[in-house]
Amino acid sequence: METKKELSQEKKDSIDLKTKEVLTEVFGEEIVIPIDILEVVKKYKFTLVNALLDENDDGFIIVDNGKKNILGFETNKLIGVNSSKTLPWKRFIIAHELGHYILEYKNSNKLQFAHRDHRKGKNERENDIDYFAASILMPKDKFIDMYNTFNKPIINKNLLVNFLATQFQVTTKMVTRRIEEVGL
Repeated sequence: METKKELSQEKKDSIDLKTKEVLTEVFGEEIVIPIDILEVVKKYKFTLVNALLDENDDGFIIVDNGKKNILGFETNKLIGVNSSKTLPWKRFIIAHELGHYILEYKNSNKLQFAHRDHRKGKNERENDIDYFAASILMPKDKFIDMYNTFNKPIINKNLLVNFLATQFQVTTKMVTRRIEEVGL
């Protein structure tokens, strides 16, 4: 079992607020589920590529405002995603890498590089970024509303988790974690 340091409620609230700001900036007040994460990274002028990575490496982000070309792509902002991952995982990886940019790099002109790997026992920084990814793909208000709408005594919990995973285009593991994180 993967052990994750629990984020404080203050940290969760701060990240949820930041993701709400990002989504409002990109989509206005009409936020539609599932979140079009490609539209979000496009808004921030990222080039997104599939990459041939080791199975334990999920993706990476490189931001270099002083360059016009990164790894042969005409861009100064690049997100690479492991091409062997499923669509729900790719969406999460993209959101995770975007989280590095939004929470750490956005106001920096220095070369930035980060990558996401599949190892257990992540540090606090990576847990914060994972929370950002979950929050942007499953916005708290929308997630709670949908959960409450369909959480009926006659509905099996596994069926509900599967339904939410389909609606938000994420994995069931991500939904289960989000249920715990938002206190449902």
